[in-house]
Amino acid sequence: MIGIIGAGNMGMAIAERFKKKALISDNDAAKLQAMKNKNISPVRSNTELAMRSDIIILAVKPQDIRKAMEEIRPYVKEKLIISIAAGVTTRFIEKALGKSRIIRVMPNMPAMVGKGISAVSCGRFAGPKDLKAASMIFLNLGEVIEVEEKMMDAVTAVSGSGPAYYFLFTRLLAESAEASGLDKRLAAKLARATFIGAAEVIKSKDLSMEELVKKVASKGGTTEAAIKVFKRRRLEDIVKKAVMDAARRSNNLTV
Repeated sequence: MIGIIGAGNMGMAIAERFKKKALISDNDAAKLQAMKNKNISPVRSNTELAMRSDIIILAVKPQDIRKAMEEIRPYVKEKLIISIAAGVTTRFIEKALGKSRIIRVMPNMPAMVGKGISAVSCGRFAGPKDLKAASMIFLNLGEVIEVEEKMMDAVTAVSGSGPAYYFLFTRLLAESAEASGLDKRLAAKLARATFIGAAEVIKSKDLSMEELVKKVASKGGTTEAAIKVFKRRRLEDIVKKAVMDAARRSNNLTV
């Protein structure tokens, strides 16, 4: 049985994939009722969940993980613990739970529709079987890659936070279309469809991003004019700085 502590977006995404093979707990009574309506089994406390589960997934916010671990500590011996809390190291969890088998995972929002990518890394006491078990769970939500834990902050900044960057740029593109005279609904539709279609091209063509840009940006054309503005305003530096700050924040999250 898989026990999931936390019914946020990611906790619910996992629970919905496993249904009767999963238990889930949360402090929000409304969320617990919603789980019942989706044929997911909620439990009243983290303690009960830990007692009844073989694998425990910590799907809580970093600032809430300490309390959750205090509640389950007496019941985690011989159980696999998976944490998806951003910025929380396996060493921190091992210190709180004792000599436990910990797998750290960084999934991302597209996991909600089975299109996510999750990075996994092992704690000191976890072995290949534990890594495989965790990977099998998250393969139900999309792709899985293995990374060294020291790379997790960078992963968080790129794929964990990355969907928000795309949503933001989509909104900015739509607003720019409005400023150029397009109707608001049409502008939004064009911006969204453009990103979805571009993502499909990436999947179907074995080309680098630079090559794909060149396929759209013909010399002296409209796309080239836009890209020149991006270069002049140093968009590349802005993006790098943003991702580095996100990684730094992941590394410094207080729990």
